Amino acid sequence: MREGRILAGGVPVRLLEAGSGPPLVLLHGADVGSADLTWRPSIPILAERFHVIAPDLPGHGHTPPLPGPPATEAYVRWFGAFVEALRLDRFSLVGLSLGGAISLGFALQNPDRVGRLVLVASYGLMRRVPLHALAYRLVRIPPLTSFLARLRSSAHPLLLRLALRWIVGDPRVLTPDLLQEVAGAVRARGHRSFFYAWLATELGRQTVHTCYLDRLPELRIPTLLLHGDRDRLVPVGWALKAAHRIPRSRLVVLRGCGHWVPRERPEEFHRELLTFLVEPDGAGEQKFSLRT
Repeated sequence: MREGRILAGGVPVRLLEAGSGPPLVLLHGADVGSADLTWRPSIPILAERFHVIAPDLPGHGHTPPLPGPPATEAYVRWFGAFVEALRLDRFSLVGLSLGGAISLGFALQNPDRVGRLVLVASYGLMRRVPLHALAYRLVRIPPLTSFLARLRSSAHPLLLRLALRWIVGDPRVLTPDLLQEVAGAVRARGHRSFFYAWLATELGRQTVHTCYLDRLPELRIPTLLLHGDRDRLVPVGWALKAAHRIPRSRLVVLRGCGHWVPRERPEEFHRELLTFLVEPDGAGEQKFSLRT
């Protein structure tokens, strides 16, 4: 595994890279997400077949933020500059949560450049977030979001476990090693959280600003949707609606899994991902599977 930096969209982007096969780009989610925390356990496995590239998104990990408000559409534009800087003509793309929305936005704009698309607990599929009205009001109170960011940056074990309990489906996955890993990422980030700023750009009074649901029938790329049935952030019903609208899609629902699929259920994640990426026909027709 190699660590590097590349200038993309005016931002020095830190990335992890491994393997020498067909290119495969991995995009993590928001908040404490990073290439290390989300993808480091997966990269060696995927690098046996692919040239894996996993950047820290701007404002996350070791990559500085984008200039201006961190709206999802700005991340989509940045990602276009990122793959241009890497001179990637055609590649497969895996996105988790916010990374899924970035992947989906890019694929809709550049369908000839994405060979296969994998949306993992993806944002960008729902019209409203859970507790939408409350969240809309709370992220518009700067003293509150500043306090919450500082509180979270303390990485207190109890607070950390409570926060992660909301993200995962089964609390037994929150081992001491994983909690320590997340605590290290939180402390390294400090209280410079861009999550609340991103939420403020995303949450309209009635709906979110980034919802690709109505455009999904345009998507002709073979697409795998991986989702947990206990996802509290992006409820699985939205993934089901999306799969019905994407012509060449497959939806795999992991029973008992929450939002953080790659770290909660790594074996199933790698198996479903690799099967989809290497099979000859991709998602030739709509298929729906429930995994225990």
